[in-house]
Amino acid sequence: ITIPELRRELSTTDMASGLANRFIFLTVRRSKCLPEGGHLASDVISGLAEKIRSAIEFARTAQQMYRDDAARRLWREVYPELSEGQTGMIGAILGRAEAQVLRLSILYALMDCSAIIRQEHLEAALALWEYSEAAARFIFGDSLGDPSADEILRNLRLVRPAGLNRTEISGLFGRNKNASEINRALTVLIEGGLARCKRSKSENGGRPEESWYAL
Repeated sequence: ITIPELRRELSTTDMASGLANRFIFLTVRRSKCLPEGGHLASDVISGLAEKIRSAIEFARTAQQMYRDDAARRLWREVYPELSEGQTGMIGAILGRAEAQVLRLSILYALMDCSAIIRQEHLEAALALWEYSEAAARFIFGDSLGDPSADEILRNLRLVRPAGLNRTEISGLFGRNKNASEINRALTVLIEGGLARCKRSKSENGGRPEESWYAL
């Protein structure tokens, strides 16, 4: 699927509901232009087919799989970060990192006709997931999935390094958003590490003035 079509067809609800994170997104492009098509030698095709056949037959008989000691140590090292989760819409899209890496490591082991998941299988799975995560960020950007927070962040970035005060932020919405809704959106940006607030004394002695900046 093309990126514009994917963005159009995958709704915000799909992204947030747990559907999108069941997929591993990859961005690809052709490496060369072949007007007449390409050609693989028959012995190359036969070799690939035989390897796949052997892996499928082995996988059909494989029972419970285990990590070896090296893979177990690496898994313990990377698991906290994989399972931590991320904020915003991209966090929802990448919300099954540990499960996806586990499945990929199993697939790499089975392709080697091995019931033991070795360190190289886990490293390969982590490398592919790292690429997939980068692809997802490239496809979907860093949208938070929160229209108010996304609009504020977009404008904060437009005026960077200058910021916006609360009156200017309210003006982004034609003053149609109440203070509690704006406060909630700003909290989303703070929690996501995307914006900061600087407070200064008011000239008339009232409540401190707030200026907001994109990080």
